Amino acid sequence: MSREAVTNRLKTVEQLRKLCLSLANSSAGQKIRQQCPDNEAVQRTSRALGR
Repeated sequence: MSREAVTNRLKTVEQLRKLCLSLANSSAGQKIRQQCPDNEAVQRTSRALGR
């Protein structure tokens, strides 16, 4: 991949990461964390949010 392609990919990944974390921090995300605290994906997201 070219240098520009790698830079664009990294920017896109960062934007998606921020979007996912903001969605996880929403009221719907909080409800899921309360309903499924033993779920591995929920636990990873909670750790990423600093909880």
